[in-house]
Amino acid sequence: MTDELKKEFTLRITQANHSGLLLITCDMEKVYIEDALVAYERYEAGEENIKDFLKNMNMAKKVHNELMSSINPEDENGRKVLNVLRFIYSKYIQSTVKRMPCELDRCQKMMDELRVGFEKLHEIDTDEPVMKNVHQIYAGLTYGKGTLNESLEGDYNNRGFKA
Repeated sequence: MTDELKKEFTLRITQANHSGLLLITCDMEKVYIEDALVAYERYEAGEENIKDFLKNMNMAKKVHNELMSSINPEDENGRKVLNVLRFIYSKYIQSTVKRMPCELDRCQKMMDELRVGFEKLHEIDTDEPVMKNVHQIYAGLTYGKGTLNESLEGDYNNRGFKA
C-alpha cells in the first residue's frame, strides 16, 4: 500500500460512520490482497523474495479480523456473513502457510459481493461520523496550476486535550 493510499484511507476514516468504516475496511483488504498477488508474481519471476507476499497477507489478515469483529454474531444475517468471512480467513491462513495464493481470486470475488451488501447498508445508515472533533475537509481545484488543494475548516484551538 502506497503512502498516498494510506493518506486517502486516513481521510476517509475521519469522515466515516459505522457502515462507512465497513466499506473502508473492505477496500483496504482488497488493496493488501492485490499487493500480495503482485508480490507473488514477482517472486515467481525471481524479482523478489517471498517476504513481501507474506507481509501483505499478514496485513490483509489483520484488516479482515477487524472486519469480522465488527459483525454482530447474534443476528441471523450476521452469522451468515461471519461464516463467509471465516471461510475467507481460512484461505488467507492457508495462503500464508503454503506461501502461495490459495483461491485468493475467489476470496476477492466473495469480498466484492459482501461489499455490495455493505454499500446498501451504508445508503440507509444516517448515523453521524464515528470520530468527533475532527476538521471538515473540502477539496477542489483552485488557482494552483492544475493541483488539488485541500483546505481545513473549523476551530483549530478547540482540539485535543486541555490540562
